Amino acid sequence: MNKLTIKLYLLVLLVILWLPELSAQLPYRDGAEAISIAPQLGYQYWRAKDDQIQQFSIPLTVYYPVNEYLKLNVTASPSFSDYVTSQTVSLQGFSDTRISGSYLFENEKVLATFGINLPSGKSALTAEEYTVASVLATHALDFRSPILGQGLDISAGVVMVQDYNDFIFGFGLGYLLRGGYQHYAGYEEKYNPGNEITFSGGVDYYIGRSKKLLFDLSYTIFGSDTEKEQRVFKAGNRLSFQAMAIFEQEFTSYIISITDRLQGKNQMGLDELVPERLNSNGNEFEITGMGMLNLNSMTTLRGLALGRLYSDNAYSMGGATVGGIGGGLTRAITPWLDADAEMRFYFGSLNAGSENVALTGFHFFTGLKVTL
Repeated sequence: MNKLTIKLYLLVLLVILWLPELSAQLPYRDGAEAISIAPQLGYQYWRAKDDQIQQFSIPLTVYYPVNEYLKLNVTASPSFSDYVTSQTVSLQGFSDTRISGSYLFENEKVLATFGINLPSGKSALTAEEYTVASVLATHALDFRSPILGQGLDISAGVVMVQDYNDFIFGFGLGYLLRGGYQHYAGYEEKYNPGNEITFSGGVDYYIGRSKKLLFDLSYTIFGSDTEKEQRVFKAGNRLSFQAMAIFEQEFTSYIISITDRLQGKNQMGLDELVPERLNSNGNEFEITGMGMLNLNSMTTLRGLALGRLYSDNAYSMGGATVGGIGGGLTRAITPWLDADAEMRFYFGSLNAGSENVALTGFHFFTGLKVTL
């Protein structure tokens, strides 16, 4: 971690420590939300044949609404991961610190978003740590902290909405400026990921007061990664679609969501990039259903079921089929303290290259939310 990163991170910590003092000095508009601090503890475990991987994570989120238009978030998550095969290898440390925010203009039809990723996490990995990181990056396993550290990233975007009868239409544009980082321990040369630009559009349809349908479509264009001032890789552009149905009643509510992601061929080479012969990116389809029951004004139960169908790529590798069931509880302990816990069980199979292996998993999360 260089001196600039340390100074930036200390500044973030000072902001967090002085949030209550700042809230007394900054002018609040009527209707502004309260500051909240939400520490969590998570445990994720997966087993595929004789291989096992587990991760403890401790996410912390600070939410600071400056006023009814400007909202800020600060998030960070130390994590501790172990991958067990014939031996045990570990990857542990602090994550990058993410500061994000949004500003809703007074006409309430334009939302500006912004963010900065401070490289406070571990990025220069040993060969053993890279082994763990490659498993954590498996999309079907959906680890909370798949990456500890990268570079100094800056993002900005804008979303515009327009309502028409029972419909709300939205259009967005986002840009991510990626910073370089040292990715191998003992190797000083920085790896510079390509910048990203995302176009998005969506429509919400209200069916009375208790039902809503949402449809979103986004397209991301990835720039070229560089190392030693030469292009070495370019990820295929990605198209994502999501549909969601929300049904709300007096004591119960239900949410059903479907997501599908398609990605084009990657390009590789040394300065002159060439598309790969076959597409190494498979289709990723996900479906989730959740039901919530309000037992009273302080307690809410929820149950969920999900499925992930990740197709093999064109090389007949990388596919996965995962099902999951689980449940959770949210409880208001006091007017300023909420508690939340959730448990999930997973089952399915994973294409390990030479064979499909049985896959089982277990996730547990618990956390508190303190409202100031």
